[in-house]
Amino acid sequence: MLPEFVQYFLFIGMVAFMFLLRLDAKRFSAAEWDTQDGDWRVWLMRVSWYAAGVAFALIIFALHPSPVAELNLQLGPDRGEAMDYGLLFGGAGIVAAFILAVLRHGRISLPAPGRYPGGVLTAVGTAFFDEWLFRGVLLGLLLTLGLPDWLAVVSAAFIYAFTVRAGTGSRGIFTFGLWLAIGLIAGVLTITTFGIAAAFVGHAITRFALFMVMGPPERAAVEQVHKPTGGTGDEGAYVIRPHNARRS
Repeated sequence: MLPEFVQYFLFIGMVAFMFLLRLDAKRFSAAEWDTQDGDWRVWLMRVSWYAAGVAFALIIFALHPSPVAELNLQLGPDRGEAMDYGLLFGGAGIVAAFILAVLRHGRISLPAPGRYPGGVLTAVGTAFFDEWLFRGVLLGLLLTLGLPDWLAVVSAAFIYAFTVRAGTGSRGIFTFGLWLAIGLIAGVLTITTFGIAAAFVGHAITRFALFMVMGPPERAAVEQVHKPTGGTGDEGAYVIRPHNARRS
């Protein structure tokens, strides 16, 4: 058994590494940058990002003395209720995805059917990563510090939205508002259900809905990051231009 102070510093270190990994999703072609394109080396980088996220999550769970009671790192005591809330959250996310697609692109852009399995894996993997880190660990730590529920939820939601924004380089008000809304709703559900299952289900459905109506998730980020500057968008070693995306 490790000394308590050693275990505490290891816990903080693992949380910090998980945050850095989330910010570095672009390098791994993961999360918002997961276009499902590239050769085996790009796929290896992509899979390693999700695998590292799961590994960090398990280590964090093992290191914290009360991961369930204080961080809500569980499905929730009432799993049926959690599933109901998650599906309601997901339904709202589907509506929001359609609205966002029309506002930003003026149309719905369905991906090729062969991309659907990858889209599911990306949505599920990224939702797990985000809910474990932001609604489980971060929100739980803020509540442990004594913040009121509403302030802890709002703070965690803004940190989440700014983290995704920093990782994608996107400056769009609509996408920032979407991530902020996901953070707020997921935070409320986590506190309400005493677990992250509802937030995870709703978040995963929302991400898959975005994929279905707007194509691969990185597409919008590429358009926003590179088109205003007139660049080619090929500066990063693992930034992959999606199919049918024209160079500026």
